[in-house]
This record gives sequence, structure tokens and C-alpha cells, in this order.
Amino acid sequence: MSFRKIRPSFGESSASTSSPSQATPESSSTGSDPRRARGEKEIAENSNSASKRRRVPESVTRNACLNCKKARAKCDGKKPCKRCATRLETSDCIYEIHIKHAKEELVKQIKELKAKDHLSEQILQALSTDEKVSDILERLKKGETYESIVEWLGRSPVDDLETLSPRESQHSTFDASDHEMGGVPGTTTWTTVTANQAVMDHLLQLYFAWVHPVHTLFDEGHFVDCYKRQLDDYCSSVLVNSICAMACHLHPMVEGEEIDFEQLGMEFIDAVRIEIDPIGKRITMIQAFAVMFLVDCARANGLRASSYLKVATTNLRGVIHQDTDGFADVWKNTVRGVRNLNIEWSQITFQPPSVLSSAIHDAFEESDDVLDDASWYFYRSIHDEVPSWPGLLATTNREKAKLTAIIQDVITIMYTPAGPLISARDILHQYRRLVAWREDLSGDISNLESHAGHALPHVLSLLILYNSSVVQLFRPLLVLESFHSPMVEETIWNHAQQGLFLLDEQYRTKFSCRYQPVMQMFAVLHLSDTIARFFPGGVEGRSKDGPEAIQFGLEVLMQSAAGFPVANPLQEMLRREAKKCSIRLPRTLDLIAPKTAPQQVYRIDDFIDACTRPTFTQPFDELIPRYMASFSADWAIQGASGGFLEASSGRSLRVQSAEERGAQHLMQIRNLLNTS
Repeated sequence: MSFRKIRPSFGESSASTSSPSQATPESSSTGSDPRRARGEKEIAENSNSASKRRRVPESVTRNACLNCKKARAKCDGKKPCKRCATRLETSDCIYEIHIKHAKEELVKQIKELKAKDHLSEQILQALSTDEKVSDILERLKKGETYESIVEWLGRSPVDDLETLSPRESQHSTFDASDHEMGGVPGTTTWTTVTANQAVMDHLLQLYFAWVHPVHTLFDEGHFVDCYKRQLDDYCSSVLVNSICAMACHLHPMVEGEEIDFEQLGMEFIDAVRIEIDPIGKRITMIQAFAVMFLVDCARANGLRASSYLKVATTNLRGVIHQDTDGFADVWKNTVRGVRNLNIEWSQITFQPPSVLSSAIHDAFEESDDVLDDASWYFYRSIHDEVPSWPGLLATTNREKAKLTAIIQDVITIMYTPAGPLISARDILHQYRRLVAWREDLSGDISNLESHAGHALPHVLSLLILYNSSVVQLFRPLLVLESFHSPMVEETIWNHAQQGLFLLDEQYRTKFSCRYQPVMQMFAVLHLSDTIARFFPGGVEGRSKDGPEAIQFGLEVLMQSAAGFPVANPLQEMLRREAKKCSIRLPRTLDLIAPKTAPQQVYRIDDFIDACTRPTFTQPFDELIPRYMASFSADWAIQGASGGFLEASSGRSLRVQSAEERGAQHLMQIRNLLNTS
């Protein structure tokens, strides 16, 4: 099974690879290769219809002679072929060596030369160490083969040389039906970390299942095509190594397995750092920096991750434009992907984002329908059956670009230190934009039950991002002095509960939060903390109160910690916030902790490394002074334009925090003491 079954059809250029084929329902249910099922069906249908039209030769070869090729006729492969013999062709019946066989022969010769070189090296090493020199020379004089001498010496035989005969996995990327050179590994390798093709296929499939749909940083079709054909247009060793480094965090650890994927991930990271060029302007180098941002985020190296993202953003402005086919698609995906990373990271770290001057690329394109139909594979392990559903990748990316454009304006307004003061009109305008985006959302991704109940993880991540963004837009108003709005409180509560519902009843239930994106972990923190801090009592119905929200957040982060080290300090930060809110953690929480105990003592450096700041919470002390003095009065007048029609007897959902209750109690004591 190749990454997501994207491949060029025979006779098509590499530019066509960005249009993947759609999997059939039969293949989706069984987990088998949809290309094979569909291909066999098409061949059968074509052969039936062809038999009705005209008779074809009993034996047909794909490597036709030059005369049959010129006439575009079928050839039986004989010498001379039947057509040349019966038509009395003036030119000879000549067959060219098929490129596939030529390459197979070249690969065979290369392997033989490598084997001979390996044997010679073993003999020379024995001679250089004065090991049985006279006996070796005597055997050479007798004409014994190198292989027999090496075997006599007890040295490493050719069979142990892994690189001479790479094994293919049952889901190998190199499928003979994919391309003319399919099934024949190229002479160039993309990585020196491992020669095990099964491991490479496994890691690439993990990345394309869980990372690429959420953070689309390159054009999938062109990358896959160049990877298979050993072309460096849209693939490179530094990009492949960075992808595999990220994918190692997604591998489900199995006790007793031979390969240490944690160590393998470190080796991929080392390979990237050796080769990565901070001033490189090729598109694949920029993509590698962006992927390494995700790697370091996962490893709780937020400060270094920020630097990687900054390099990717800066170099993207001066990228070398290529004249090769498909560059426009690759450029579009990279610009949009890097831009989205900047905005999401800025929202997490509460700072204005870097602005890319290029277009947002949120318009519908003709190829979007085809890309939406391409299957997304629920891939976890090479031994599992792999169900699939339409991936809706084009629609998800298009809608995410629209959403992040709104988020960019929100965080620019809120976190630009020298910017204008925040007005009620600003907040209401951005909220109306968010609501309009949600209402206009395509039914394919808005309705979670539209695909037989299969809610895609990247679609869920998009909806969770929306709910978290609404909460962050309004949350400072809960601590803004003199501001009170039960409808704002209800809006925050509803979106926080909806975000937790999507995480609990959809994402965790159907996929496990083991694979959730790092950015989504911060959404878990914000939503859980908001409920615990401001609505600890909860409301009757399907909702979580404060303790339940904290417990859920900790459980989710425990699942993520199995592969993402950053989940451990984030979990500790949530514990500390729960303690501030006087939330008592259940004793049973330790029973579901991961087998590998997290670090017991966390210091401020650990938290800064995780999210570049000492805490994940919004900086209210910095935010509140930036609101206009007339904000509350203006809201009372303009709130109706955003749908906030306050009832005179509106009941507040919010419960005062422990800090507020303590402050009020202190004021009462002071009032009693100050009786004069």
C-alpha cells in the first residue's frame, strides 16, 4: 500500500499526480489495496467490451516491436511478430530493450559489483591484519572464489549485506503497477538512517495519515511521484528524514519489537541537522524546516521550534521558483501550510503572527473534487487492516485557510503591543466572522455523520480549533472589570463544552488522542481550564463540570504522552492550574498513567521549552489594559449586532474563582476592621 494511493497513470506526466484516484467501497471495507480491486474490475469490464467490438491477438506483449509501436498496433512479442510477418514489412522486426528490464539489469549488475567489492574488502582486511596471509595467498593462487575464501575466514558473507537486497513490506511503496519503474529501487537513496524499506513505508504512511491532512506543507502527489522515481524536484533526503523523524513519534510501541523507534527518530533528527541549510531557498528545504518545527514542538523544544518556523517563513519569501511541472501546486500548499503554522503557533504563544504577503489560496479549484475523493487511510500498524474513507483534504485545507485568516486578525488585534486599544466593535466583528464561517461550512465536513458516521480526524481538529478560537476571543471578558454579560458567559461555556465533546465523543472514541496534533493539545488545555476556572459547577445535561473537565484533559494528555514528550509538561501545567482552582484530582487518575512515568519535578525551564512561556493561559495582565475604558458601555449599545440581546434577568453561569472569592473575603475583613 503506497502512502495514499497517489500515482501517475501510464502516459501521464508527473504533474498529474496531484489528482489521486478514489478508492472503491469494497476496498474501504476490507482494508485491501483499492487500486488492485478497481484495476481488476476495470480490466474485466474492458476485456468484455473489447471482445464484443473486435478480436485481439491471443498473445499480447507490452514491449511491442518498433513497427507495431509506430502503427499503434498490438504485438505478440514473437520474432518476427505475426503482424510484421503477415504484412511483409519492409523494415526488420526489431525490439528495443524495455526500460524496466534495462534498469533491472543495471540494478543486478550494481548488486553484483557491490557483492564483489564486499568480498574483496573482507580479504584485504584479513591481509592487512596479517591474518593467515600465506594461506590466503595460497588459496588465491589455486583460483578459489572470493566467496569461498571469505567463508573460510569466517567473515561477513554477502547474504548479511542488508543494502544489497532490501526487503519490501506487504505495503511497499514500490508497487509494480504504480509506474514503469515500479518495483525497482533507484540507485539513489533518500536516507542513510535505514535501508529497511518496510520501516520507511510504515513511517511515511503514519505521516500521511495523521500529520499531512492537518498540516499540509507540500503537494502530496508530486512528493510521492518524485520519491518513487528518485527525482529531486519535490523530494529530498532532508525532507524525507524530517518526515520520518516526525512519524517516529506516531509509531505505536510494541513490547519486544526489534527496532527502537525512539532511537530511530533521534537518528533521523541527526541526519536532518547534518544536511539542513539555514539559507537554502529550495522549496524542499523550506518544507523540511516546517516539518522540523512540528518535530521540536512534539519534543517539547518550543523555543527551537519557533526558530525553525521563522527560518521557513523568512526563506519562503525568497524561494527559488522552478520551471518544472507542478511547481504552482507545490508552492500553494507550502505557502498556505507555513502560514497556518505561524497563525496557530501565534495563537498558542499569544503574539502577533509573521505575515506572508502571498495569497491565502482559499478559493475553490477544479481539482478539489478529485482530491476530496482521494481516500484517507486509518493507518496505525503495518499488521492492521486499513479502512479508508474519502479524505476531503481539499475542502478541509480550503476551510482552514478561511478560519486561520480570521484567527490572524483576532490575535493581531489582541496581542500587538503598540496596536490600537481593543473596542467592543472589534470583538463583535470578529465573532460575527467566526459564526459566519461555521454557518457557511461545507456540509461534507460540517455534518459529522455524512460519511456513514466516519468523522475524519483532521475535520475534527478543524472544528476543535474553531471552538477553541471562540473561547479565546471572549475569555478575557470574564475578568474584565465592570463587564458582565450572561450571554457572553453562555457563549464561552457552550463552545468550551462543544470542543470537549468533539474531543471526547468523537476524536478520542474513534481514533484515540494518541495521534492528535500537538496544537490540539493546547486546545485541550484551554477548554478544560476554562470550564474548571469559570464554570466548575457545570450544568445539567451532557456537559462536564470542573473536576470532570480537568480529569478528561489529563487523561487525553496521558494518551498523547505515549508518543509526544511535550504532553508531560503540559499535563503538569494543567495539574497546577487545577490546584489553583481548588479542583481535587481523583485518586484513580494515577491508575491510568502511562507505563513510563513522566518527570516528577518540573521547573520553569520545562514549561518555557514546551510553549515558550511559563504558562499556557492567556496573559490577562497584559491584555486587560489594552481594552478601551468605554468597552462595557459600548458593548451594552452594540452587543445586539452580534446577537447578544441581554435579558434583564439573565442568569449567570459563571462561578467566581478561588482567587476572586479570596479577594472578596479579604475586602470584607478590611471593611470590618476599618470602622472609623
